[in-house]
Amino acid sequence: MVDIKWTDDLSVGVDSIDNQHKELIATFSNLLKAIERKDARDEVQKVVDFLRQYVESHFAMEETLMTRIKYPNDKFLEHEAQHTLFWESFNELVEIFKKDHSSPAMINTIEVALIQWFVNHICKTDKAIGVFLRRR
Repeated sequence: MVDIKWTDDLSVGVDSIDNQHKELIATFSNLLKAIERKDARDEVQKVVDFLRQYVESHFAMEETLMTRIKYPNDKFLEHEAQHTLFWESFNELVEIFKKDHSSPAMINTIEVALIQWFVNHICKTDKAIGVFLRRR
C-alpha cells in the first residue's frame, strides 16, 4: 500500500489551497487504511462520501480563486478539464467500490486513479497557480 502523507514539496504556496490539500491527503490515507483493514462497508462509505463532498468544494474553491486572480483563460480551462477527468475517475471508483469495497484491486485503483493523479495534479497544475500569484 502506498503511504501518502503531506510533504513540503507538495506546497502550492497558497495557504487556502495547501490546507485543503493536507486534509484531502489525510482523507485518502484514511480511506486506504480503512479498506486495508477491511472495515465495515458503511465506514468506508463514510470516507468516500466525505471525500466526494470535500473534493467538490476544493475544486470549486480553486476555480473561484483562478477567476478572482484573473488566471489566464487557457490555463484555467485546462485546469478545469483536469478536475472533470478526476470526477470521471472518482465516479468509476465509486462503482467499483459498490461491487467490491476491500479487495487489493480496489486499493490499487485508489492508489493509481486517485492518489497518483492528485499528487501529479498538485505538483504540476496547482503549483502553477502559486507561481502565477508570486509573479503578480
